[in-house]
Amino acid sequence: MEDIIKTEDVVCIFNRGLPDEMVALRGVSVEIKRGEICVLRGASGCGKTTLLSLIGCMARPTSGKIMVRGRDVAKLTERFLTEIRRSTFGFIFQQFNLIRELTVFENVALPLYPLDSTFLQIKHMAEEVLGKLHIIHKKNAPIRQLSGGEQQRVAIARALINNPEIILADEPTAHLDSKLSNDLIDIMVNLNKEGKTIIIATHDPEVFEHAFINRTIFMKDGLVREVRTQ
Repeated sequence: MEDIIKTEDVVCIFNRGLPDEMVALRGVSVEIKRGEICVLRGASGCGKTTLLSLIGCMARPTSGKIMVRGRDVAKLTERFLTEIRRSTFGFIFQQFNLIRELTVFENVALPLYPLDSTFLQIKHMAEEVLGKLHIIHKKNAPIRQLSGGEQQRVAIARALINNPEIILADEPTAHLDSKLSNDLIDIMVNLNKEGKTIIIATHDPEVFEHAFINRTIFMKDGLVREVRTQ
């Protein structure tokens, strides 16, 4: 399989030159194949979330290359980065990042509004993905009325609305119990069967010990310590 993501000697320094300077990544080189489920594993502060955000074009490295489908995105303008984020990645955040005052439908449809789509097209796409995740019956409910598991499904639906090739998930089970964590894993497995490449940053054993993982990247102190494939 070809590399869909490849990083070369990526360094990321926050507040460079200031008293609170912090080196998050210290020369990270990784390869992720198309169609894999890959885990970035390590304790809080090891650099996995920073690496995930750089891969997803949400931030820029201090130095090094980040190749997405063979293209170095590290030096692209913000306009091109926005286009790549929108067309390539779906993001699932630890805190869900849903707008509590809006309905389920409005939250899921939100990423489509900057695009040239009619309301009927947006409605069809949102309802299709909500149905796929078995939460269509809640489409008109405000987020504040949903359980944690329901909110997680809405967050996943929002991540899928643009039919992204790559799903990035940052500690997606952090606020879920064992049953909901297993539900999430089942969803990830099914998405992978549909051809999605999935990258998960986690320190949750229920995720990183699961048989569905193809590649595990062990991180510590901003470095890759080991890579295992299965």
